[in-house]
Amino acid sequence: MQQAITIWDYLILPIFLFIIYFIARNIKKKLQSDNVSNSFFLSGLTFKIMGGLGVCLIYAYYYVGGGDTIAYFFGANDLIDLLYQDLSLFLSFLLGNNSIENFSHFNGLVNLNGFWTYMYKDTNSFAVIRFTSILSLLGFKTFFGITIIIATLSYIGIWKLFSLFVREFKDIKKSLAFAILFIPSVAFWGSGILKDTYTLSATCWMVYSFYMVFIDKKKIFANVIAIIVMSYILLSIRPFMLYISLISLILMLTHFYLTNVKSAFIRFISLIMILIVFWGGGIFALVTLGEKAGGAFSTIDGMLEKAAVTQQDLSRDYYGENSFNIGTFEPTIEGILAKAPLAINAGLFYPYIWKANNPVMFIAGLENLVLLLLSLYVLLLIIVAIFKIGPRYMLKTLFDHPLVIFSLSYAIPFAFMVGLTTANYGALVRYKIPLVPFYLVSLFIIIHKFNRINVDSQHGDNKVIKQA
Repeated sequence: MQQAITIWDYLILPIFLFIIYFIARNIKKKLQSDNVSNSFFLSGLTFKIMGGLGVCLIYAYYYVGGGDTIAYFFGANDLIDLLYQDLSLFLSFLLGNNSIENFSHFNGLVNLNGFWTYMYKDTNSFAVIRFTSILSLLGFKTFFGITIIIATLSYIGIWKLFSLFVREFKDIKKSLAFAILFIPSVAFWGSGILKDTYTLSATCWMVYSFYMVFIDKKKIFANVIAIIVMSYILLSIRPFMLYISLISLILMLTHFYLTNVKSAFIRFISLIMILIVFWGGGIFALVTLGEKAGGAFSTIDGMLEKAAVTQQDLSRDYYGENSFNIGTFEPTIEGILAKAPLAINAGLFYPYIWKANNPVMFIAGLENLVLLLLSLYVLLLIIVAIFKIGPRYMLKTLFDHPLVIFSLSYAIPFAFMVGLTTANYGALVRYKIPLVPFYLVSLFIIIHKFNRINVDSQHGDNKVIKQA
């Protein structure tokens, strides 16, 4: 089988790194000097590139040339070879036409690397090949070159999200940097030629753009275009991520508009308008997007059936000790809700560190241990706050920001879906990475807010407490 990494990768690596860091340093100089997040710009980029190169090395040498990332790499290069043979056919593929007829023409014009062709009829997997083929030219068809470009471009969405959170919660910028930029598993699985790289960055960028359009009301045209592009990426690769994102964004906007209206009458009228505009439009968008996604994602019943089948497939005996089982469930609303506690626990905290059987799994287990301990700590703080300042005031104080509303309403359902449909630790570690930054930042923000309330109450400053 053809090797993904060749001598050309090592020769071209320093050249690509020099170009990337030359551009990055110039971008950093143009960023606002008073932006407290700028000190993390280059270190975050470095961590992400290291994660991408780590994926290359492990898949090429540890897994001996196997795995999805290498299949995507060869598929993208074959698609670029088609560009030189038949431009119209290449553009047809680029727009998503993966018909059998197109494949027969493809196979006749290009000597295909058979390692990736099993992905051809999987529309979601082929989308990664389509998107990566555009970058294959820039990367000179080298594994390292393409990966560095993808890691760098996907960093834009991550950085935008980080800058937004730091602007709103600058007192905990180091904690936010850890949660968004420096989680090892997120940087590793979210930086290579993988579905997770595209979907994580697209989600972060879409949240940023929604916030700019509907809350800050800045650069509306550019951000609307970004929302459309990021939605297309999510719909093409993992439609369920787009559904969860849109619902969470609508919740965020609903919370924002209702909490900023003082008059009870106007709040009532606003609620009616929000139900019509946001929720009515959101439901219409979800139905339309479901039809566009097609297949199992076109109906609720189809998605439930797919969830049950996927979970049963991933829990087969041939996965051995690398699998877990929350039990079978009926593909109905009642059936999946009955599994919610087990599924959310699995999505957030699996694999436990004592289940790790290789270095990659151990790192993931260590991260999950941190998540579990922080979650228990936050739960303890909430219990204390209930008795100290009252449940209503505590909830109003701790969950008063739209970004916290989004983060929790996104992370918890995402954990539920991943824990429900995944029964393999290796797949779970990858699939859950989009929720990790959002869940972790929400924990840090809640801890920070509670600490402020605690300090202010010790000084007897009730006025400050009410404004916390």
